[in-house]
Amino acid sequence: MTAVDPHTDSRPEARAFKVEDLIRYARAGRIRVPPFQRDFKWERDDVEKLIDSILRGYPIGTLLLWSRKGLAGQVTLGDVTFDVNERTDAWFVVDGQQRIVSLVSTLLPGHRRADKFDLYFDLERAEVAHARRGAMPSTALPLNRVVDSEDLLAWLDEFRAVLKPDQVRLAVRAGKLLREYEVPAYVVDVTDESIVRKIFERTNTTGKPLVVSEVFNALHATLDRNPPVSLKDVVERLRARSLGELDEDYVLRSLLAIEGKDRSGDLQRQLADVDIAASVGRVERALDHVFGFLAQDAGIPHLRLLPYMSPLAVLSAFFDRFPTPSNRARRLLTRWLWRGTASEELRGDGKGMRPALEALRTASSDEAAAVGILKTVSSSRPETQPAAAFNLRHARPRVLAMLLARLRPQDLRTGEPLDVSALLSSNEDVFPQILTHKPESLPASEESVFSSIGNRLLHPPVKGLSFFPALQQWTGSQLPLGLAPNLDAHVLVSHGLGLIETRLLQSGDRSAFLTARRNRLEAETTRLIDSRSEWDHSDRPSIAALSANEE
Repeated sequence: MTAVDPHTDSRPEARAFKVEDLIRYARAGRIRVPPFQRDFKWERDDVEKLIDSILRGYPIGTLLLWSRKGLAGQVTLGDVTFDVNERTDAWFVVDGQQRIVSLVSTLLPGHRRADKFDLYFDLERAEVAHARRGAMPSTALPLNRVVDSEDLLAWLDEFRAVLKPDQVRLAVRAGKLLREYEVPAYVVDVTDESIVRKIFERTNTTGKPLVVSEVFNALHATLDRNPPVSLKDVVERLRARSLGELDEDYVLRSLLAIEGKDRSGDLQRQLADVDIAASVGRVERALDHVFGFLAQDAGIPHLRLLPYMSPLAVLSAFFDRFPTPSNRARRLLTRWLWRGTASEELRGDGKGMRPALEALRTASSDEAAAVGILKTVSSSRPETQPAAAFNLRHARPRVLAMLLARLRPQDLRTGEPLDVSALLSSNEDVFPQILTHKPESLPASEESVFSSIGNRLLHPPVKGLSFFPALQQWTGSQLPLGLAPNLDAHVLVSHGLGLIETRLLQSGDRSAFLTARRNRLEAETTRLIDSRSEWDHSDRPSIAALSANEE
């Protein structure tokens, strides 16, 4: 490692930008996206949450901007394109592209907004909402009319006759909150691109910034929390986190793990010296953090799809002791969860969790605890076996179902995004078969494909509808890509139907269609597990953690 020069000119300058100034800079061509940045990945829900966080005054993270020369030409931010002149003081967004693009595309007046950016502030409900089919109510304030205060006043004059006085005041207040919200930023003025990349890497892998699970908890926490007095209270409160309902037995297991008690012993004797009310409060707080970790770090969209439930006790004990662990610790815990899923070492009634709990109890820091927990599962990638049948009582089908959820499925009837959390929380069969009868042409050696993930959708049941002939009808061959006007490629892809699967669907070869779709989803699921398990990465604590321990 090279020596540190304390007088280097590459030190970032700390700044704070009002949102209205960021919009102005973007329109002037000063804010740009460097070529090494990834494409825009956020969905409408992400954009809604960003605006909601600003209105509530929540932190939205720090921007990293690279000051350098910008050439004349066209600058594109999301779905907005500007013709700009050359300038020597352009800022290229190194970290924060999703936030900048979302703000510009949502708030900039005078341009047509894509659906995910077509947001409003509902003055009746006092919440951010998106444009729905049909006319928007007069109480829906378009968010692209709030940054310019004169434009906001013009909109209020236009609708003043139908707005209540408190709604007018709320509109003015919301506009002021959005315009004047200050976004922290670091501006780096260097010519060496490698320095900028290094700063970006370190700000995303070390330190203790506000973690996404904390934002998750802040957005979903209720304001009038009375102390819980029973496990049932904990279950009821956690249901609001939209991750599904947790069985009270797993709440109890988590409580015992936090208190260092043995579940196999006499329960009354085990809890004789425990302050139950305080312990119930601790387990609720811990599980609240666990839910945030599962959704935001581990990528588990719903408890129904969590491969194994026994890790909840270990995670609860961990987050009880370390409520705000480092990025590195959360990443190591993610590897533990996914590697243990791949190797099936997390399967069982929880007895296998004892080594992990022991590693947690003897650790001196969050990263040391995460390293110890990770060591209780194999670090070698096991041979992946395809699921024999789609049955959510088993781990592999749950991960396959997780992939269907990650595809962000859209309603085959309307093209609208499905509410996956609500679907998974319902009592309906939301994984219907595409083919309800086994194809006669299916050889006996390939019959398993009929009961595989290849024959399943994540979609609400439609009474009297058989999905295979309906999909064939929707994907009629009259268009170049074989897509009917009312069902475009994005809807099909959201259900794991690419060009190959679509052509086999159109050909009517049921067996080949199911096989191709099963193979595709199985392969993508294996890639998902590998990406979360990070088999080839170092499992050691970060340099920052080692330095802290030495001090």
